[in-house]
Amino acid sequence: MKIKRILHITAVRELGSGQRNQLIYEVNAAKKIPKMVWHTLAYHSGKSVETFERSIPWYFDYLILRNLFFWLIVLKFSKKYDLVLLRHIAFDPFALIFSPFIKNRVSIHHAKEIDELKLVRAGIKGKLASFVEKITGKVAVKNSLMVAGVTKEIAIYENEERGLSKPIVVYPNGVEVEQIRVAEDNRITNEYNILFMCSYFSEWHGLDILLKSLDDSNINENFFIHLVGNLSNQQLDTIKNNKYKERIIIHGVLSKVEYLKIVSKCDVGLGSLAMYRQNLKEGSTLKVREMLAMGLPVFSGHKDVAFDNDFQYYKYSENFVHEELMQFAQLHKKSNRVTVRDAAKKFIDKEKIIIKFISQLNF
Repeated sequence: MKIKRILHITAVRELGSGQRNQLIYEVNAAKKIPKMVWHTLAYHSGKSVETFERSIPWYFDYLILRNLFFWLIVLKFSKKYDLVLLRHIAFDPFALIFSPFIKNRVSIHHAKEIDELKLVRAGIKGKLASFVEKITGKVAVKNSLMVAGVTKEIAIYENEERGLSKPIVVYPNGVEVEQIRVAEDNRITNEYNILFMCSYFSEWHGLDILLKSLDDSNINENFFIHLVGNLSNQQLDTIKNNKYKERIIIHGVLSKVEYLKIVSKCDVGLGSLAMYRQNLKEGSTLKVREMLAMGLPVFSGHKDVAFDNDFQYYKYSENFVHEELMQFAQLHKKSNRVTVRDAAKKFIDKEKIIIKFISQLNF
């Protein structure tokens, strides 16, 4: 089957900044690929910011009606494309009705949904959502042409957890390297500055692991942790009680100019430290790719699907201790920003990722 026309649809209540940036990279990268029509659409409840975004009509913008609208859209567009890539909609009863009628749909997964729902929604709500997902998700995946995961681990999980044997492909995250500015070099000789950024410091980012490791450590080096993003009141209280609280700098949400100023001082960046809380061993996070594109080596708590073990600018440890992070910062204190970026480019460039992905689809 030769694929010539592809549509990628993301349908969510709220389109996060990371999701939007990932789709921007995709749209721009796809334009560079000859003899391929690749269109990207994102439907959500907020205002349309980019040209590929569409707002959900107000009369559908209520709870379960959104999912009905999403499937009607997919059904409409499925006739115009060879393949429709649809980001999986979790605990969605309309999958039981519509998924059998869309034969050219590839189900795209960014998480192990059955496990994730229990974490995202506390208590009985999470358990109920997870239970519903076991039923509706199995039908959605069963009726898809194939399963795509941002990591191979996730794609395999979708088959194994649901007792299926659908063909699997991997579609990891990537960036437009040329569109990301190399960080200015304002590193300070006698300091180690470490960047930890998230939109929200959710459980799987592992801020608590970092803070506990600091409390348990006796560190002689002059270090500073820069936290960029939203922190909960509980996290703020924990930081106030940390013995290294003077070394933990809380920046909150920053403008791009403010953020780049902080990045310019930093020696290395931190990835997520607790993806195992989502039952994940592998990751493909956008922030890792953006930091590497800016020239920051990254220390993390999980294997990344893009990098071999011998890629020197990405290191992970499943049992995080701050001493390892400091060793990594010392090792890369003088790493050249452009050298880091150039070494990472072949692994994280979105155009290369799309080309490889398309080659998996032509079966």
